[in-house]
Amino acid sequence: MMIFWCGAGLMVCLILVIVWLPAIRSNTTTASDRDLRNDTNIALYQQQLALAGKLFSEQEKANGLSNEFQQELSLSLLQNMATMEKTAPALSNQISKITPVVMTVVVVLITAVGYGYVGQYQQSVQYSREDHTDPFSGMDISQIQDKVAAELQQRIRQSPSDTEAWFLLGQRYLNSNEFENALIAFDRVIQLRGSDAEVLTAKATTFYYQAGQRMTPQAQALINQALAQEPNQVTALMLLASDRFLNAQYQQAIDIWQQLLDSNNPQINRAKLIEAINMARMMK
Repeated sequence: MMIFWCGAGLMVCLILVIVWLPAIRSNTTTASDRDLRNDTNIALYQQQLALAGKLFSEQEKANGLSNEFQQELSLSLLQNMATMEKTAPALSNQISKITPVVMTVVVVLITAVGYGYVGQYQQSVQYSREDHTDPFSGMDISQIQDKVAAELQQRIRQSPSDTEAWFLLGQRYLNSNEFENALIAFDRVIQLRGSDAEVLTAKATTFYYQAGQRMTPQAQALINQALAQEPNQVTALMLLASDRFLNAQYQQAIDIWQQLLDSNNPQINRAKLIEAINMARMMK
C-alpha cells in the first residue's frame, strides 16, 4: 500500500505541474503583454502630442485648440488603458484558472478510483495471507473429524438448543462409526424440533449401519415414517435402494432410483442414478 501511495503522489504532483505551469506562465505573459500595450499607448500619446505641437499655429495655440486636442488624446489614452485592464484579466482568468481547476479535480478523482480498486485488491491479498486458508490443511480424516466435533460441541455449549449443531454432530458421529453417540445427538434433535423426515432418516441410517448394513425392523419403521412425511425424501430412498441392490432385489432398487429420477430433485446426481439403474438391469 505504501508503494501505491508513493506512486500516486508522484503521479499527482507531475500532473499538477503539467496542468498549472502553463496557467502560471500564461498569467505572467498576460501581465507582460499588458505592460507592453500600456507602454505603446503612452509612446503613441507622446508622439501625437509632439506632432500636435508642430501642426498647430501660435494663433491656434492661443485660442486653446492645442489644449483641447491634448485633452482628447489624454482621454483616449485613459479609455484604452481602462478597457485593456477590464478585458485582459477576465480572459486570462477564464483560460488560466478554469481549465487547471477542472484538470485537478479529474486527477484527484482518478487517484481516488485507483485507490478503491487497488485498496480492494490489497484487502483481498491481506485476507488471503491471514488465517483464512483451508482450516483442515495437513490433517488426516481422523483429525478433521475431531476438529469438526470439537467446534460443534463448542457451539452446543454456547447454545444448547442449536438443533443444526446437534444434527451435524450426529452426522459426524455416524461417519466415524460412533453409532451410540450419533443416536444420542439425533434424539436430542427430535426433542428440540420434533420428528421430521430428515432426522428420522438420519436415525434410521444409524441403525442400518450399526447392524452391519442390514435393514432392521427399527430402521425400516423410521424409513416408513420419514417417507410418509416426504415421499421423495432423497436420503431415505437412496438407503432403501442401496439395501435392495445389496440383497439382489434389483427390480425394487431400479423402481426406487427411477422414482428419484422422476422427482426432478436438484439434489440428486442423475448421471450416477442412471448408471446404477443400468448396472441393476445387467445384474437381473
